[in-house]
Amino acid sequence: MKKRNLFFALLLSVSAMVFAQENNNVWMPHGYQGFLEMNSGFQIANKGNSTTGVSTTHGFYFNGHTYVGIGFGMDFCDIRGNNSSDIIIPFFANVNYLFSNKSNVSPVVKMRLGSYVGSYHGTYGDLGIGVRFGSRRDFAVTVMVTGTFYSNIKDNRMHTDEYPSSYVDVDGKNISTVSLRFGIEW
Repeated sequence: MKKRNLFFALLLSVSAMVFAQENNNVWMPHGYQGFLEMNSGFQIANKGNSTTGVSTTHGFYFNGHTYVGIGFGMDFCDIRGNNSSDIIIPFFANVNYLFSNKSNVSPVVKMRLGSYVGSYHGTYGDLGIGVRFGSRRDFAVTVMVTGTFYSNIKDNRMHTDEYPSSYVDVDGKNISTVSLRFGIEW
């Protein structure tokens, strides 16, 4: 928890120093861009269990407003509700829309769709809205509020009634989370 808070404080202080400079030239995003993001939040309707995760996305800005890329992440969450740390690894297609490329500060919307693997498997969706703080160079910091949906979580549990060594696929549940996401873009 202390490391995460230290990371957020460092990220905000670096972004404040970068954006405190005068803004004579606005860099318009184009071509290849990479993202590294960290999120922290809680699950809705699952006892409010916490979630944390990291993800990376790589793709291209096409017109200074629209970004399309692919990525993967690693989310740590307590799905069973027993204070465990279950790992979910989503693979996704990512689309960002930057509302203003004429200033360093711009609203941004992000959508991810894909699937996830790991201890569980199913479909994955993510929608976020936030603010992008760009610099005069090829670098930006993004702060977003996101909603994430993990659909059709299935858990393989050992069935010991009839066949002790067999596994059965047990239908699980859908998990929704709300998170605060910090990211850097280069």
